[in-house]
Amino acid sequence: MPATCQVRVLGRFTVEVDGRPVPGDVWRNRRAADVVKLLAIAPDHRLHREQVMDRLWPDFPVDAAGANLRKALYYARRALGRADAIRCEGRLLTLWPAGDLDVDLDRFERAADAALASGDPARCALAAADYRGGLLADDRYECWAAEPHEKVEARYVALLRAAGDWERLLELDETDEDAHRAVMRRHLATGHRREALRQFERLRRALRERIGVGPDAETVALYESALTSAQPPSPAQRAAVALANGLVAFGRRHLAEAEDLARQARVLALDADLGHELGEASTLLALVAHARGTWHRLFREEFADSVRHPTRPEVFDAHLCFQEFYLYGPEGHDGAESFGRDLLAIASRAGSAAGRALAYLLLGEFALLSGHLDAAVATLDASLGEAERTGCVSARSLALERRAEAQARRGDRAAARADLDRALPLAHASGIPSHLVVRVHGVRVLAADSLGGELGAIRDAERWLAEAPHVCDPCSIGFRIAAATACATAGSPSRARPHLAEAERISGLWQGGPWTAALWEVRAEVRRAEGHHAQASALFLEAADRFAALGRPLEQRRCLAAATGLSGP
Repeated sequence: MPATCQVRVLGRFTVEVDGRPVPGDVWRNRRAADVVKLLAIAPDHRLHREQVMDRLWPDFPVDAAGANLRKALYYARRALGRADAIRCEGRLLTLWPAGDLDVDLDRFERAADAALASGDPARCALAAADYRGGLLADDRYECWAAEPHEKVEARYVALLRAAGDWERLLELDETDEDAHRAVMRRHLATGHRREALRQFERLRRALRERIGVGPDAETVALYESALTSAQPPSPAQRAAVALANGLVAFGRRHLAEAEDLARQARVLALDADLGHELGEASTLLALVAHARGTWHRLFREEFADSVRHPTRPEVFDAHLCFQEFYLYGPEGHDGAESFGRDLLAIASRAGSAAGRALAYLLLGEFALLSGHLDAAVATLDASLGEAERTGCVSARSLALERRAEAQARRGDRAAARADLDRALPLAHASGIPSHLVVRVHGVRVLAADSLGGELGAIRDAERWLAEAPHVCDPCSIGFRIAAATACATAGSPSRARPHLAEAERISGLWQGGPWTAALWEVRAEVRRAEGHHAQASALFLEAADRFAALGRPLEQRRCLAAATGLSGP
């Protein structure tokens, strides 16, 4: 009777040979298990040696990668208990060629394809039930597993859509608007109007932290139809309609209409003391003002109005990305100091601790970007103190995160990590975690005291990013740049490239400024890791010139030193 081998790759990786589990501790060499995984998910369970080498050791010379593969194959065969468990014919590797091989992924894909072809919702639901935990759950952050994971999950999503399993779709993606609309329609069809309204609110909450993103026109119309079939809408419901329609108008570049709807929502929110709606109205007003080039005036007006009233952190939170764009955008941070001191004077006259917290934050960030690290720490201390007095969670998280970066850049990494340990739970508990959490993760990479610590911080961030329903793009670019730099410095340009590509995508939406300069430096680090020293030197010089133009002396000197080191004797 042929020997049997059962491999499970949906969920956690396990192997059974002739019905007996292969213990996890048998995989002495981690890459031995990775070779088995790669072959298990490959078509026909076979791959060329070069394919395996390229996926598992992409940054190694061919000879070194080949030696590592031979070692991994030796340990894989020992773990599986058979010398022919992985056969090598020419350049082709085949898993379990002489026995019966059963891989759960094969069965899932066959069932999924047949169910989708049939168009039968019940059959699709049955096939979807066999999808347990995703492909290689413990390896989803490995570069070689990313593409197979996406393909399998796309098939699972297709099954859920065909089955009409909207709830499970929303577990995967809270912002799936088609799924939300389907649930709303189902509630309305069964007479459950309140549930339909709540479903819209769930969608709106999921989209709330996206800058410039809201329910589309079809969803808003469905919500309005639900409102008109019952008692007069509440102020919160009326504000929700105004905001949703305002975002639709903004998306169509009807700025006057968007501003009018935002101001309607703002009045409703102020009258009814609706904090979230007030923040959303401020966000929409900021979007319109940014599009018109009048953000500074709007922010100053809203800031002056806010500090005359009890603390409303939602207004400050709404302007976070736009304040960061002011510091990191095409003009750099020129003028930030005078603007920050103007805000500080306004807040001080009003006796507003929350206003002083935000003004000191802006001044501290200006000092940090200008290379005045001691002044940055002192000013951010003041911001933190004011934020603690007013109880503004997001302001406390931001002050700690920015102070941690200043401390890390002046060499006090232990103090930086202590600040970040305080900042991370505050970021999660804030009203804008999709902005703040990723920022903390980015500084954790900078504050690590070893290469292993940097890579560990990157893995932690990647896990959070994979599970987060949404992350603000501009706020995530700091992490992407830090991660790409650390990976390149670690000699793994292949791992750096996805982070660099994501940073380039985001920077393309926010042209110019220090982000662009930093990207030239990251490109240089990647070229240096690849051994292209002449190219790397030229890129470092380009980055130095751009940092100099933006008044970033620390970064300029760092890039010049790197270029000199590469071109020297």
